[in-house]
Amino acid sequence: MSILVSFLWHMHQPFYKDLVRGCYVMPWAYLHGTKDYLGMVALLEEFPEVHQTFNLVPSLVLQLEEYARGEARDPSMDLAFKSVERLSVEDRAMIIERFFPIPIRTMLQPFPRYFELYERRSDPSRHHAFSDQDIRDIQVWWTLVWMDHDRRPKDLVEKGRDFSEDDKTRLRQIVQDTIREIIPEYRRMQDRGSIEISTSPFYHPILPILIDSRVDDGNVPVVVHFPYDAREHLSRAQVFMRERFGRTPQGLWPSEGAVSNDAALLAASLGFRWLATDEGILAKSGMDLSWDKRRRLYRPYRRGDIAIFFRDRVLSDLIGFQYMHAPAAESAADLIQRLKELPGESHILIALDGENPWDYYPNSGRDFLRRLYQGIQKEPMLQAVTLSEALERQAAEKLDWLAPGSWANTNFNIWIGHPEDHQAWGWIVLARAALMEQKGRIPEDRWSLAYEELLVAEGSDWMWWFGNDFSSDSDAIFDSLFRQHIGNIFQLAGLPVPEGLHEPIKKNLVGRKLVMAPPPKT
Repeated sequence: MSILVSFLWHMHQPFYKDLVRGCYVMPWAYLHGTKDYLGMVALLEEFPEVHQTFNLVPSLVLQLEEYARGEARDPSMDLAFKSVERLSVEDRAMIIERFFPIPIRTMLQPFPRYFELYERRSDPSRHHAFSDQDIRDIQVWWTLVWMDHDRRPKDLVEKGRDFSEDDKTRLRQIVQDTIREIIPEYRRMQDRGSIEISTSPFYHPILPILIDSRVDDGNVPVVVHFPYDAREHLSRAQVFMRERFGRTPQGLWPSEGAVSNDAALLAASLGFRWLATDEGILAKSGMDLSWDKRRRLYRPYRRGDIAIFFRDRVLSDLIGFQYMHAPAAESAADLIQRLKELPGESHILIALDGENPWDYYPNSGRDFLRRLYQGIQKEPMLQAVTLSEALERQAAEKLDWLAPGSWANTNFNIWIGHPEDHQAWGWIVLARAALMEQKGRIPEDRWSLAYEELLVAEGSDWMWWFGNDFSSDSDAIFDSLFRQHIGNIFQLAGLPVPEGLHEPIKKNLVGRKLVMAPPPKT
């Protein structure tokens, strides 16, 4: 009795581009492009029997394409390769401040020279002591650690220090070549039958909130009812992905695993065959998943015309948050043993972020993944399949009701549960109403760009950082960029930017200097 195992790797970054100014405010799309996006799919060349599903968010692909063409205006990327002799005092300070990754154990300590520079940087009184060579070494190491472990130039790693400008020039070409390979490699592996490519709503919005902000909580004070926008995010995603990969995606990972009955019906009406979300939603939908009934999790369900897979949260979180703390062989063996202990004829979905966890694994998680895939490929009772392949192998059981919620506590509180979230949604509602009134009154190209900005602002990533759920050193940048998108809507619509939009939404940022940029000169 075989056990079907499906991995879904969700590849996503926020949309970091200001569409009006045409520049990127954060570099994470290209950095994960060189470290994770290509390496994750290329690794499967070694394991032809391990089929997987990769969920590519269109707004991420859009960013990667611009980097691949060499057209992305990214100050951080430029700074990484700028000649030391041309660096200003401000440039040098920025490099010292920002060019050291957070996971110290895996991305700094393994490299003595880089760690030495990091320790010196930790003492502000010594910042003036960084020589030109020190700055150049920081630039090179920043690029090296954000490269796929299997593609990192070994000669430069062994050299370790005293890098040259020629070394930087060579690295920039490797970075460019790597990013150019990403999308073609996914299409090649898809066409070979090794992977399935699913997708998400275009700019990663929380679909149930767009359709009805009170679907899970009637006390939400801001009324959002934009089913047209929800459909637009999905239909644009389908067209975009078909143009890039030659096939219309059959599967959908709704942003943050956020679902509702209406969201599922919308996806089905557009032709999606399956969607996936968290096991907590199945329990919230009335299915008892207590320990002796947990086998109910290990099958697909059907709501109307669409199949629904529910991920095993425990095993997904082991990869996402735990296995990096143990030796790779031990972690892989533990997961394989857990899979073998599932009931016969089970299908299990392991779904998680496909990029961020690897920052915390030695060697970007490649040692762990190789041992895991080897173990699955050698184990007769385990078969790694895509989600569409699983649907062909197992009949879906009828689900009478699909509860609204996301992977996070089976609700939407992270995105609409805090006064700061309410304020952000209030700006979206105001901007959308103003834009709709201007339709036909301003040139169509300006209206369309303003609507694009609206779709960007509806993405989930802005609200993730509002409220008290999460915080990072980039809070001010996310806050500012969200308000920039809202401001761009008004500017493109030929309307004055509302009073108060220049003030940060996140309360602990009040008084910060980082605010919205002025309108571009025309």
